[in-house]
Amino acid sequence: MCPSIPQPQSIQPAMGLTIEDMECCVCLQPYSRRENIPRMLHCKHTFCGPCLQAMSRRQSGLLTVCCPLCRWITCTQASLPLAAYLWVNADVWDHIAEIQSEEQEEERGELEEEEKEGMRAINQTQNSTRCKWQFGLRLKLRSFLSRVSHR
Repeated sequence: MCPSIPQPQSIQPAMGLTIEDMECCVCLQPYSRRENIPRMLHCKHTFCGPCLQAMSRRQSGLLTVCCPLCRWITCTQASLPLAAYLWVNADVWDHIAEIQSEEQEEERGELEEEEKEGMRAINQTQNSTRCKWQFGLRLKLRSFLSRVSHR
């Protein structure tokens, strides 16, 4: 059985996530939906899956994780991986989706702007080349006409 530990004193707020709430306070990596999934211990503190796995210990057929913030011990059965027993922090998970969609929109906007700038540069180059070519052609044509008319 898990040792008796007093109730945790601080619990993360469900609303109003800050930038710090979007990264694991152990490894300082941002949470993601693939590698660094935000998982909650029983004390409601959130850490990424890899850090929780690294902090876990096997004791008497149980898998235990001692929260580095409040020292609350979370116990699970050792028969399944830790991720199977711990909830994903839904607030952080939803915020990851919002951030990713915003970043994708920004990237699309930046790519569209780069494409527009590239097209402008191509058009300017083409116009410049066309003007130089037309100017050169005019000079050659004048020179040719002046030679022909003097004969």
